[in-house]
Amino acid sequence: MDKIDSVDDLLVHELKDLYSAEAQLVEALPEMAAAATAPELRQGFETHLEQTRAHMQRLEQALTILDEQTDNTVCAGMEGLIEEGQSMIHSVERGAVLDGALIDAGRKVEHYEITAYRGAISKAHELGHEEVAELLGLNLQEEELTDHQLQTLAEGMMPYSGPGADPRDDGSEVIVGSR
Repeated sequence: MDKIDSVDDLLVHELKDLYSAEAQLVEALPEMAAAATAPELRQGFETHLEQTRAHMQRLEQALTILDEQTDNTVCAGMEGLIEEGQSMIHSVERGAVLDGALIDAGRKVEHYEITAYRGAISKAHELGHEEVAELLGLNLQEEELTDHQLQTLAEGMMPYSGPGADPRDDGSEVIVGSR
């Protein structure tokens, strides 16, 4: 990595890091989809794969606006999150528990990306790169939506097994997975 001497350099580094994160995710999502047993979870991962490819294109556009291009930057954070997810795929019994582990792994990834996009957007605004901020904002919106969808899936799929009554049950509806 080159020395980062300015906020401009930091923004460029963050964009390259995000590009690496998204590229790694493009490689990991098919394995996550294949491991999922719930059709809606598998479909969610497949849909997010297409979004992730679009995220990469927007990041390339943002770098082009800044007269930069992708390079061999490797996002170590995403590398670790993917490794953790793959470990779950290989060590958790296939079925509802693995689906829950996959949702958790997916949400960890989304939270990582959401934080990274928010930081990059802030820097882009600070530096007056509004077009870059707009591109990153589109990615951020999709990451936030994906996180919300994963949370909704988790609430519908995983039965509550804690002490006492299910805190999600306000008596107005039946919660899937708890009979």
